[in-house]
Amino acid sequence: MGEYDGIREREEGRKKMPFGMLVLFLSLLVCGLVYLYLFSPLTTGWKQVGQYEKRMEAHKTAVITHEVKEVASGISETREDKGPAIYVSDCAMCHGEKLEGGIGPALTGPKFLFGNTLADHIRVIADGTPNGMPGFKRQLGPDKIRAVAHYIHFRHAH
Repeated sequence: MGEYDGIREREEGRKKMPFGMLVLFLSLLVCGLVYLYLFSPLTTGWKQVGQYEKRMEAHKTAVITHEVKEVASGISETREDKGPAIYVSDCAMCHGEKLEGGIGPALTGPKFLFGNTLADHIRVIADGTPNGMPGFKRQLGPDKIRAVAHYIHFRHAH
């Protein structure tokens, strides 16, 4: 029997682990292995990238469907009418009265740095860009943002 710092060790404690601890240790090992098998991407085929791509594809489809419905119902036409006035009051100071550029880049298209679709224009106006354009989500709201995006997009689409 060894004695360390006044603590006496029993001889049988040095030879084997208590039964309860052995059961706990083995059950944790089995649970860990089962968990690795059941939730590993190698066995399940699940990948976070796959989930992201599915969601993005569904979102793009929803945006395109929404835009087609707007054009068919004439909603986009009424928004397009409001777009020039909103552009002049809130955007022209940086992008020029005729979208020719100034402090901000020209918006004369047909190719744009941050995307060429209507959805891209809406995203850029709402969220801004890393190049210094602030987002106007709070200032303009979704209807005005869509109106300006329609104005910029349809001005160059025809």
